Amino acid sequence: MHSHELLLTFTTAAALGVGLFTLARYLRVSAIVILLIGGVIAGPQVLGIVNPESLGDGLGTIISLAVAIILFEGGLTLDLKGYRTVSKEIWRVLTIGVLVTWLGTALLLNLLFRFNWPFCFLAASLIIVTGPTVIGPLLHRIRVNSRLHHILHWEGVLIDPIGVFIALLSFEYFVSTDGSHQPVLTDFLLRFAAGALLGVAFGYLLDFLLRREWISRDHTNIFVLAMAMLNFAIADQIISECGLLSVTVAGLVLGSLKTPQLRGIVSYKVELKDFLIGLLFVLLAANLDLHAFLDYGWKLVAVVAGIMLIIRPLNIFGSMQGTSLDQNEKLFLSWIAPRGIVAASMASVFAHELKQSGVENAIFLETFAYSVIAGTVIVQGFTAGVVGRYLGVVQPDPTGWVIVGAHSIARQVAGFFARHGVDVVLIDTNARDVRSARREGLAAISEDAMLLNPDDHVELYECGNMLALTSNPDLNRMLCRRWTELIDGATFRWEKNGYETEDNRHLLVGSRIWDGLPLNRWVQAESTAPTLQIKNGGNEQSPDASQIMLTLRGKTVVPGTPAEIRSDDEEWLVFQPEKEASFELPLTKDNVQFSSQTNLLELYREMLLHLKSQLPSIDPEQLLSEMWKHEDDYASLLGHGVALPHSRTSDVIEPIVMVTRLQDEIACPLTGLPVEIVFMLLSPDGNPEEHLTQLSHIAHLVGTEQQRQRILHASNHSELFQTIESSV
Repeated sequence: MHSHELLLTFTTAAALGVGLFTLARYLRVSAIVILLIGGVIAGPQVLGIVNPESLGDGLGTIISLAVAIILFEGGLTLDLKGYRTVSKEIWRVLTIGVLVTWLGTALLLNLLFRFNWPFCFLAASLIIVTGPTVIGPLLHRIRVNSRLHHILHWEGVLIDPIGVFIALLSFEYFVSTDGSHQPVLTDFLLRFAAGALLGVAFGYLLDFLLRREWISRDHTNIFVLAMAMLNFAIADQIISECGLLSVTVAGLVLGSLKTPQLRGIVSYKVELKDFLIGLLFVLLAANLDLHAFLDYGWKLVAVVAGIMLIIRPLNIFGSMQGTSLDQNEKLFLSWIAPRGIVAASMASVFAHELKQSGVENAIFLETFAYSVIAGTVIVQGFTAGVVGRYLGVVQPDPTGWVIVGAHSIARQVAGFFARHGVDVVLIDTNARDVRSARREGLAAISEDAMLLNPDDHVELYECGNMLALTSNPDLNRMLCRRWTELIDGATFRWEKNGYETEDNRHLLVGSRIWDGLPLNRWVQAESTAPTLQIKNGGNEQSPDASQIMLTLRGKTVVPGTPAEIRSDDEEWLVFQPEKEASFELPLTKDNVQFSSQTNLLELYREMLLHLKSQLPSIDPEQLLSEMWKHEDDYASLLGHGVALPHSRTSDVIEPIVMVTRLQDEIACPLTGLPVEIVFMLLSPDGNPEEHLTQLSHIAHLVGTEQQRQRILHASNHSELFQTIESSV
């Protein structure tokens, strides 16, 4: 029966924790509120479906290991660059503010409860941190001005490791004193040195093993997880209660060394951390002694109120003295300091360890920390919007744009937005393009838009819409899917005509835009992107609607090709193809044919074998392989039944075109759309500009419905040749 109850408690807590964590993410509220309420309800004092006591001594082990892994992940993901780049205001909160909170809370506890000073310092250290897990959802829900957003976000991110370090040192100090007024300095220093040195050693050892790839990539994540747990266990065995400090240091060391496999490790640890937080807090909430909150009575309420109404304002007004923040901004910061995951987890693990050692008032650590969490998260969290609006620090929804891609076309699009006062930020992994954007006076970030956290970049604060302008349609789809979860505005993506079909449209996120533009060719290194033109609606003739990329309508910049040109359109960004004086398609009558093939691959082979009779030096199978590889990356289908496979090869000295009209249409293998006619182009390898020119003219040749119908209605190869020749 006992084993059955143990299994039920563990599995129910895990499932409930993950479910509640997911619900909190969906609702964009602090996960800790839902986890604590859910844990209390599921616990033995209400429903009784989660009974932590059934785990026996295993509960302490689960709590300790879970917190150790959470702290290891925190050290691993710490952005040390953030400490070097943050503003003066944030540095003051991280130094002066931390000391005011720690010492002020310790003094308040001593005055109200008369605990000894080591215990007061330990309890006070638990509520230093705010944490991104509680600040993040609040900032998403309430749009304060960018300066306050920046301060609150970075305070939450950077204060976590500082608070954890102070809490661990306070714990080691208290354990060393054995609860008396006579600190054993040697014991404290020994615990600190042993934990820190072992953590440094494990961090460097992991980096050494991973850099030499002695651990296979498939096993990297589980190996690092196992080593973190081993580090914790060995440190605790050598000197009790120093394991948490050691594993935190190990994470900091490994993260700071920038180990090559770090990105994969971090991704895995973040997912594992979320699972552990869900499991841990359901168990902790279910294990809370609700009577203890009543036992401490009005003093507990008074100390929580003192922290919210006295200590936090002293923190902010002391830290922000002499800064550019106005009175209302300081008042808002004084009201917002919700505690969360780290405070609760550290309080629970310390309380459990001290209860095992028979320390009097050990339960106060949990009761105190959870009271502060409840007071700050619930009271401050639910009133933040009202307070922010009253103080005038809340802003409307963002209207700016994130453009993924910093190539020439993206920069010209961004320039049009900026020209009309719209906030715009370019994101690209290409450092050269990012530098070019910055030289042009545009805001640009050199990072991967699939991994970037918008909260880490204050320049993205005014951006509520996203435009994916990479040359890879699949990546653009994934970008739209990810950014839909990050922003509340519109998402757009460039995608070549033919990629989106009736079968896959319901799976796609974001609106398709500019599908007729050959963006994939313009961003190639050997290609030159065209210069987009700005046309004024008042003084110039309206452009062709099919060539419009952006429209200034009223005071709003509208992306995309408009259905119609309206009288209130003031300005347009236009792509206008350069007109050629004359052009001759390298097509002969012998290279125009009809075919009964029913397979696109075999049709391409048939056409290449036909060309070999005129070009003996070409290798049809090699060219076919290259063309088909391109077909896997992006379809040669131009749309409307026309395909344009092409290749550059050193085996030809001049461009050559072949045209095949199919007797029965063939389905394109990538898109499923029908192919009725194929234009195949081979060009010399050393002349990419000529190759692109030929592609452009062929696309123009079949660009209108009228021209396509004339070509498709030709009844024999002579008529087909004459129709194409007359259309050039």
